[in-house]
Amino acid sequence: MDTSIKPLSDKVSMFATDAELYAKLTNKELSLIKLVKVEEFMTDLLHMTEKTNGELSIAASSKYNRIQELLLELRKLNK
Repeated sequence: MDTSIKPLSDKVSMFATDAELYAKLTNKELSLIKLVKVEEFMTDLLHMTEKTNGELSIAASSKYNRIQELLLELRKLNK
């Protein structure tokens, strides 16, 4: 798995403000960036729901996996 950081757009910095994003990107490009942000926040949320022994609850794990599938589909549709 390639873990290097790759920009989603050459038009803006990865640290661009929302105003800069909306000024320089198309709706499709914005959608892709927002989907990636959702994935990041979702992963953070998942780590917050881990049990103390590092295992996930079955409910959290199944929900997380389904959301990941949906986000992957959305990202492919928006490319």
